[in-house]
Amino acid sequence: MRSPYLSVLKTLSLALGVVVTIGHDPRAAEPIPVAAETPPSEPEIPTDPAETPPETPAETLPGTTPATTTHQGIKTMGNDTPSPWRGSEVAYRNSASTISFDQSAELTYNPTWVMSLELSPRYNFSDMVSLSASIELAREVTNADDTTERGETVLGDLALRLGVARWATLPGGITLSSALGVTLPTSLASQADTMLFTVTPSLRVSKTFRKVLDGLTIGYGLRFSKLFHSYTTGEQDAPLIPGCNTRQLGSCDRFLNSGYRNVSFRITNGFDVSLGLTSWLSFSAEFDIVTSWLYDAYAPPPEDEFNQPIANTDTRYALVTDLGFSARPWTPLEIRLGAATVNPQLKPDGDRYAPFFNRYTFAYLDIRLDVAELVTELGKEE
Repeated sequence: MRSPYLSVLKTLSLALGVVVTIGHDPRAAEPIPVAAETPPSEPEIPTDPAETPPETPAETLPGTTPATTTHQGIKTMGNDTPSPWRGSEVAYRNSASTISFDQSAELTYNPTWVMSLELSPRYNFSDMVSLSASIELAREVTNADDTTERGETVLGDLALRLGVARWATLPGGITLSSALGVTLPTSLASQADTMLFTVTPSLRVSKTFRKVLDGLTIGYGLRFSKLFHSYTTGEQDAPLIPGCNTRQLGSCDRFLNSGYRNVSFRITNGFDVSLGLTSWLSFSAEFDIVTSWLYDAYAPPPEDEFNQPIANTDTRYALVTDLGFSARPWTPLEIRLGAATVNPQLKPDGDRYAPFFNRYTFAYLDIRLDVAELVTELGKEE
C-alpha cells in the first residue's frame, strides 16, 4: 500500500536535503534507545534506526563549561577557552550475544560477535546549543544471518541532532533539556523498509545530587518519533532464499515483499541513573519503554461465521535496558563495559520473554576517544 505521505514528503525531502547538506559537518546523535545495537542474527526487533545505545545526557557532556564538568559522573578538567568541537568522539565497540557463550542455550547454536566503529562529530555554538551527527560501520565476525557475504561491513543510518541543554531550571535544581533529531536512511535495512526520514523531538528532565559520592544524576526522557516511508510495508529488492528463480515470479513473490508493516510513529519513555563512584569510575543504567504504532492495515471483509475477528496487531511494545561501568584512565579516553537487552516482550508462541535478561541480551566493550580532548592533551605536552 502506498503511504499517503509520499506526495507531500517528496517536497519535504528535497528541502531537508538542502538543510542537511549545509549542516553536514557537525555531530548529531538521536537517542535511542539506543539503542542499543541488536544482534544481526536475531529476528526483527521493534527498535528505531535512530535509536542507538543510551545517549549521554546533554548536561553531562565533557567541557560544557570552562570549569570542571562531569561526563557520566566522571570529572574532567576544561580549558579557559574550551574547543567548540568538544564532545566529538570516535568509538570502537565489540559486542556479543550472551547465548554465544553457552552452546546449549538453544536448540541451534547461533553465536553473534559484532565489531563496530562510530564517528560522532559535534559542534557547540555555546554551552547550551550544539549540533551533532553520528554514523556507524559494523561488521559481524561470526557468520551473519542478514548479509549476503560473510564478514560484510554494513553502514548504519545517519543521525543528525540539534540539542539545547539546560534551557530551564525548575525549583529544586531540576533542569530541562531538549533536542530535535533527524535520521536519514543510509542503511540497507532502512532502505528496504522504504524509509524516507525520521523526525524525533525529545525532552529530558534531570536532577543532580553532587554530594552523593562523586555525583548522582537521575533523569527521565520522553521521545516522539515520526517515521516517513514511501510504502506502508517493507520491501526487498532481491530474494534471499536460495532456489528462488526471478524468471518465475510465482516462486519469488513471497520473498520480494515480506508483507510486514512499517512503524508510523513511536513514543519512548526512558529512565536513567548515573552514579560517580570515584573521580575516574562511574556506573549508569537506563530503562526504556517503547510503544510503536503501525500504518493502517488493509480493511478486512465484513464478519461472518467463517471470518472471526482477531486481536488488534496495530501496536508493538518493547523494553530496552542498558547498564554498565565506565572508566576514564585518561581525560580523552573512556572505556565502558556493560550489557544491554532489547526485549520484544512476546515470544513466537505468545509467552513473554524475561524483561531484563533473555536471548536478546548482549555484552559489549566500548572504547571512546574524545577528539577535542585528545588535541588539547597533545597540545599541553608540546
